[in-house]
Amino acid sequence: MGTVQVFDPTRKAWTDAADLPTPRTHLAAATGTDGRIYAIGGRSGAADDPTDTVEIYTPSSGTWTSGTALPKPLGDPRAARGTDGKIYVLDGDTLAIYDPDAASWTTADAPPTPVEAPVLTALPDGRILAAGGSTTGGGAARASSDVYAYTPGTGASGSWTQVSDLPTGVTRAAGATGPDGRLYVVGGRDTSGDVTDAVQVYSPDDDQWTAGPTGAASKRADAAATTGGDGQVYVLGGSSGGGDALDTVGALSK
Repeated sequence: MGTVQVFDPTRKAWTDAADLPTPRTHLAAATGTDGRIYAIGGRSGAADDPTDTVEIYTPSSGTWTSGTALPKPLGDPRAARGTDGKIYVLDGDTLAIYDPDAASWTTADAPPTPVEAPVLTALPDGRILAAGGSTTGGGAARASSDVYAYTPGTGASGSWTQVSDLPTGVTRAAGATGPDGRLYVVGGRDTSGDVTDAVQVYSPDDDQWTAGPTGAASKRADAAATTGGDGQVYVLGGSSGGGDALDTVGALSK
């Protein structure tokens, strides 16, 4: 689908925006420091092929433009903007880094254990956190509890460090860094493949995980998550335990 919709938390209302020029599934999105929104990679076409397409939305004009293509097609990317203004995109064994000043991509090392569909977020201290996801061992995919933190360096010289494991291993969860600087990992699929309502909260100050409030709003997989200007963490769409697409939005108040 190429549908783009905009949520106004003040009015609690949705409006339509200009369609994505290249309809895709499984794409990643990140907002640049200039307020433009980058739609990155994903799968397109009848064969659901991975794509290197990047398209950029300018809210002030309501228009899309083409961006610099990814270094390679990425079919299930996750993206986050770092405190350095760069956009970090992780998919399996590929970490691609976009420098908006140079309008160019570089590649760097992925986590020591490549994962599919982790939660990828930026921490206030400049690190990029990759939590959970799927790993393949013995021919079968499993939800991971591994969490790695990437410390950017110059160019592609950054490094990964393993931090405290998720209490519940999940893949295809939603995640966002809240206004309190903590990471919220919401829902996803557990090691049995079931959709969970777990909310797992990471505090980077003491490298500890705690449990957050659970319920129907958090029980979803393949959802999107973001923190609004109103200080709430929003979880949007996704799929239910039965595989049905969801049109609901959950909000976690601070």
